[in-house]
Amino acid sequence: MSPFSSDFLYWTSLDLGSSDPADHARFNRFYDETHIPEVLARHPGFAAAHRYALHRPDPRGDFGGRYLAAYEIEDEQAVTAYLAATTADESPRPRYSADRPLWPEPLAHRWRVVYEKIAETSPSTGTPDMIYIIGIDPPADIGDGLAEFDAFYTDTHMPEAVANAGFSRGTRYKVRRALEHPDPGCPFYLVVYELAGDTDELVAETQRKLGRKGPWWTTGPTSWTRHTTPWRLWYRHLSVIRRPTSPGGETVRRS
Repeated sequence: MSPFSSDFLYWTSLDLGSSDPADHARFNRFYDETHIPEVLARHPGFAAAHRYALHRPDPRGDFGGRYLAAYEIEDEQAVTAYLAATTADESPRPRYSADRPLWPEPLAHRWRVVYEKIAETSPSTGTPDMIYIIGIDPPADIGDGLAEFDAFYTDTHMPEAVANAGFSRGTRYKVRRALEHPDPGCPFYLVVYELAGDTDELVAETQRKLGRKGPWWTTGPTSWTRHTTPWRLWYRHLSVIRRPTSPGGETVRRS
């Protein structure tokens, strides 16, 4: 399953409290080879997990975890079952295998959020080398203007961002359930822009194109000009682990 191709996405972001490259290599092997297969086996409807490492943080502050996993959830029924199982008062969070001393400590979760797809500029065609993710909040007093905000974002701004910056695709989501997110709270909207290539030069050039002023950007309604962006983060693709259809499953890692 290609990234961001299903209607629901379970985002989990975390940090590993070690600077030793050997610890990070061991952690990534354990996450890919043990933890994610356990998650996929335990939750019907979880079809695949796509993993990323933070490439460029938000210059305004420390908002994104070092690692990000995006689980593709197949349908509404699977989302409902997962949320019911993980949020019921009498149901503790599932226990998974540990790989001490790296799992579960010194891990620190940043986000656990389920997002629901709103729109995409085109169907998914493969795994992007890089993603640029942006959390978006409309104005708190938007009221009846939310429909206009959404229409502009989907029909005008997102296609312009893809065309002007050279992204291959853009996908919009709205929050379905925030299970864990630091203050001041989880952004209501998430947009994921996909980029082919992951060099520092390409990312810097893409960022420059996004920030330039000119007639290629439509101003949009007042509701749009007043939106906020809690965070903007660049992540580099690490691996994809798909739910096994036969013993062994499939794991694909970047070199």
